[in-house]
Amino acid sequence: MNYILLGCLLFAAGFVDSLAGGGGLITLPAFMAFGLTPALLLGTNKLSSCMGTSVAAWKFRRQIKLDKKFLAVISALALFFSAGGALLSRVIHPSNLKILIIIVIPFVAYFVIMHKKFADVKEKYTAAQKNRSAKIISSSVALYDGFLGPGAGTMYASFLTRFCGYDIVQATAVAKVLNLCSNFFALCVFLSLGSVNIKLGFVMGICNILGARLGVAVGKRRGGAVIRPLILLVCLAILIKYIYEFAVK
Repeated sequence: MNYILLGCLLFAAGFVDSLAGGGGLITLPAFMAFGLTPALLLGTNKLSSCMGTSVAAWKFRRQIKLDKKFLAVISALALFFSAGGALLSRVIHPSNLKILIIIVIPFVAYFVIMHKKFADVKEKYTAAQKNRSAKIISSSVALYDGFLGPGAGTMYASFLTRFCGYDIVQATAVAKVLNLCSNFFALCVFLSLGSVNIKLGFVMGICNILGARLGVAVGKRRGGAVIRPLILLVCLAILIKYIYEFAVK
């Protein structure tokens, strides 16, 4: 039953992510509540996330209008800094990792829900300003993505809109590529360290992809208004469940 419940949560995360973003806010607490050890928690979540993100990146590939050389530069930055974030996460003592997740996730959930207001931009940026900001955004968000991850895709899109002046379609498309890069290289680091439950991550990744495919098929453009608050409710419910079980033990 635990496996079935986890699969349903990963399916729901893929569905939510395809419509409104923020699916990682469900997957990481779900794996944590499932009882995955801290040593395998982040790596296994990265495997399932990487599978889902690859599908999303493929879907949005034609919306990317950036110069290919510049896209390669910011993608390389995402690769490098995500690896650094993954290594940094190993510095945190396993007993403190789950406490950190419990503290961080509610704040990230709030940001995901409110990101459209944050992304509103009136300033006009020069090409040089856009490029400089995009490099900073790619590096900093990738560092967070490798270290923890939930909400990184939304952060990429919001920051690219707010500080680079990209339209939301362009920002979302670029965000999917950067998110895939940071997920992939962080996953490689976790795999090299033996910190991934490959079987569990792969099966749950398939559930995540199926949920994303359904979300794309449904295609409710206004679904975010309803779904984003549901993200907060689901991830908080999972965290409350974990905190209760932790307190009882």
